[in-house]
Amino acid sequence: MKSAFLLCVTFTLLCACADRHGNVSATSGPNGVYYWKTVWSPSSADYAFLRRHHIGRIYLRMFDVVVDTESIRKDRLVPNATVRIANHAIDRWQDSLSHISIVPVVYITLEALKEAEGHEGRLAANMVTRVSHMCSYNELPRVTELQLDCDWTTRTERSFFALCDSVRIQIERQHLLWSLSSTIRLHQLSHQVPPVDRGVLMVYNTGDFRNPDTANSILDEAGIRPYLKYLGHYPLPLDVAYPTYSWQLLFRKRQFVGLLRDIDLSDTTRFCSGKQHTYTAIDDVPYRTTTIRKGDVIRDERCQHPDIIRIKGWIDRQLSGKPHSNILYHLDMQNLTQYTTYEIEELLSAPQSK
Repeated sequence: MKSAFLLCVTFTLLCACADRHGNVSATSGPNGVYYWKTVWSPSSADYAFLRRHHIGRIYLRMFDVVVDTESIRKDRLVPNATVRIANHAIDRWQDSLSHISIVPVVYITLEALKEAEGHEGRLAANMVTRVSHMCSYNELPRVTELQLDCDWTTRTERSFFALCDSVRIQIERQHLLWSLSSTIRLHQLSHQVPPVDRGVLMVYNTGDFRNPDTANSILDEAGIRPYLKYLGHYPLPLDVAYPTYSWQLLFRKRQFVGLLRDIDLSDTTRFCSGKQHTYTAIDDVPYRTTTIRKGDVIRDERCQHPDIIRIKGWIDRQLSGKPHSNILYHLDMQNLTQYTTYEIEELLSAPQSK
């Protein structure tokens, strides 16, 4: 009887485990949020949001991997914009986030991936060691997964896959009980599947933000539709991330200049409104250490709830029969308060069964 029980348990565990190509059982985890700021210092409103919406995972960006172009060293890959976790936040981990898993995320620039070609093992060792030390030092709770975020292309696919394999080896060598996931851009759905356990489909930044004629680059339906055909038979288990952020894009003579933040575009003494949520500067406008010049155009982009829900419906239908969780990008109350509690719940809701 005992042997039969052990055999049953062993079989169950084997069914739940993943192989290097991500062929895992279709069970999905709890809903989550990304946190993409350089300081983790949650407010009371942040904690209340996490509790209210039963958030079970926080995808915490730890650092970026970039190329130090001024370095004369052989290894020019360095961490950048490392997250700093405030002391009071550490004290509140166990009190307020004891039920939440933390998923460390490392963002790897495309330039860094190209630089790492042929030396992926060294980069993997450095990344895993650094993340492990950061998790231990900051006492991050319930870390069972590491996520790699990289906009790899056909040209860099082999290098990214080699990096994933090397990260797996390092996780095992360092005796870390972590699974491995990666973000999946829409265009990557038509490529080979990376050797990870699970993916997060990024349903944002789907348009060309540098194009002055783009209506909304955050959620461009025309940039989403062509890739939906790959979802139904995509072999990697996927969760799905939706945008709840906004930004302001500055154009000068139809050329993209950069991102802005918190410009009061309703000030009619400085801006006049145009088509597709664009605003033209009537005169020079001081902005931080620079100047928005007369004639510059600002495109104000934000995601309306009905638009996200419509796209979510398309994706839920394509993933029918494949359980998946939903993730919000990202935890920023200035943007999240633009949505009602009901709207947030609808974004996080599971597909309705037929």
